[in-house]
Amino acid sequence: MKKIVYILSSNYSGSHLLSLVIGSHTRFQHIGEVKGLRNDKHPERQICGICDGHENCPVLGGISTNNLDNIYDIIFSNVDNDIIGLVDTSKKTFWAERFLNDNRYEKKFVFLVRDPRALARRWLIDEKLNVLRERLKLLKYPPRYMKMGLFGDAVDLYVGKWLQQNWKIINFINKFNLDSITVTYHDLIMKEKEVLTDLMNWIGETYEPGQEEYWNFKHHGSSKTQYKDTRETKLDCRWKEFLNLEQQEKIANNSKVQEFLRKCGIEMNGDGLTLS
Repeated sequence: MKKIVYILSSNYSGSHLLSLVIGSHTRFQHIGEVKGLRNDKHPERQICGICDGHENCPVLGGISTNNLDNIYDIIFSNVDNDIIGLVDTSKKTFWAERFLNDNRYEKKFVFLVRDPRALARRWLIDEKLNVLRERLKLLKYPPRYMKMGLFGDAVDLYVGKWLQQNWKIINFINKFNLDSITVTYHDLIMKEKEVLTDLMNWIGETYEPGQEEYWNFKHHGSSKTQYKDTRETKLDCRWKEFLNLEQQEKIANNSKVQEFLRKCGIEMNGDGLTLS
């Protein structure tokens, strides 16, 4: 049976990098954030990094808002017969849930989690634009986020956002008893070959030497500029310079963050999150 590998994560967690290295296996195809194809009103989300659009893309061609329920069949019909798996980096649970009852494919779910200090930095960059919107979003979720949304400062707010997004993924996986594995951004960068080997074994394939050198392969689907023509991927720790020590400690010592990490078997160290 052919497979769909779903990457579930917050934004800015390295989902494209993970998809590219899995998609560099000879039997798998990176397809990017195909959830963007569901809405014709946002053509910028339909761009293939190689083809500058999806209509004439040899991988995504033929997909429209009218046939999304067959999106994977269309892609499989476009690619070589040797491809037995697609890597969907749409990230959102609502998109993966749409296909849960589709028995045409075996489904695997990778939960990719990144350090809340790193994501707080990324979200704080656009604080003036986002802070009111994010406060209103948190008020829609369970009461445990309400205090953060109403009374906390920007760091509290984005800790709440990180918790809400990642708990949502965990609850989704547990609710449907999904076949899943957890990967941290830190481990993906610092233990790349080991992580890839374990991932491919879990998927049911064997790691192929050179998979991590994704730039040597042609990848259709959505792309990120930081992963184009790249020969070296370093651990992104810019949060250490961006956040002051008080902010860093506030996030690291947050009881709800610590509870979540314990639940997932994850430890926080000086550089990021690692599986314990």
